[in-house]
Amino acid sequence: MKATTYLIHFQPYPARAEHCTVGALVFAQDGLARVHLAHKLKKVKALDPQANLEALRESLNELAKEVTQKPGAWEVFRTGLAGIRFSQDAGFFAYANSEEYERQVQWLLQTAAEPRSAQARKLYQPKSRLFVELKSTFKNFGWLGEKSEDIEDHKVVTHYPVVADQDLSAEFAMKNGRLHLVETVDFRSGAASAKRMEARGKALVFDAAKEQDIQTQCTVVVAAQDYDDIQASMNLLNRYADRVAVYDSATDMQSLFGDWARAMNRPMLAMPG
Repeated sequence: MKATTYLIHFQPYPARAEHCTVGALVFAQDGLARVHLAHKLKKVKALDPQANLEALRESLNELAKEVTQKPGAWEVFRTGLAGIRFSQDAGFFAYANSEEYERQVQWLLQTAAEPRSAQARKLYQPKSRLFVELKSTFKNFGWLGEKSEDIEDHKVVTHYPVVADQDLSAEFAMKNGRLHLVETVDFRSGAASAKRMEARGKALVFDAAKEQDIQTQCTVVVAAQDYDDIQASMNLLNRYADRVAVYDSATDMQSLFGDWARAMNRPMLAMPG
């Protein structure tokens, strides 16, 4: 079964860019719309100390009922109301039963809405062989910066914070006029279900980055034993990334490195052996 999701943002002052993600509106396979909010909404109070959290919850639950019961209601509320806004693009997740639905929802909230905490840090994934190989390539090219501030010198940096207060970071970043991000997903090892979850996490990073600046260029590099087996994840990544590069394809990787070399105004060297 498939659920469609829209992140819920709180923006109390429309004239300002300040906003925070408070939860998600989920359209489940049974046709019902459900609101799931973060357990901690301290970011709401930080933006608007006068905000009534209980009233916010009640309003969103009533909105979900209206959307479920009245055809066309979602089109009316789609642009938001009062200080509530919804993400422009929809996401989705797959689930087989109510328990898996709940796990997917909690993962979505922890990744996109919950305040930075020790619990959020548990979502950290050990760096894959693909990440290590790509980092080594950037280093061999002489492009890799030693500290995060090196991004201002048109170098590649790792663990670049996309949304700091949500603990969202990109594996690689480079800046020259616009921000360029690279994420990796190594399907060559690990459980298939965990890799599908990892791919969704990368999609969320790209979605958050585009929310900060629509001009951000997002690339995901993937490696797999059999690409037919990961078609669903590839479709998801193609939806959120500007480019999906296959690590096994010399054409894909030469094109990616060539574009980054031009963006950094550096000569394109031969691929390191």
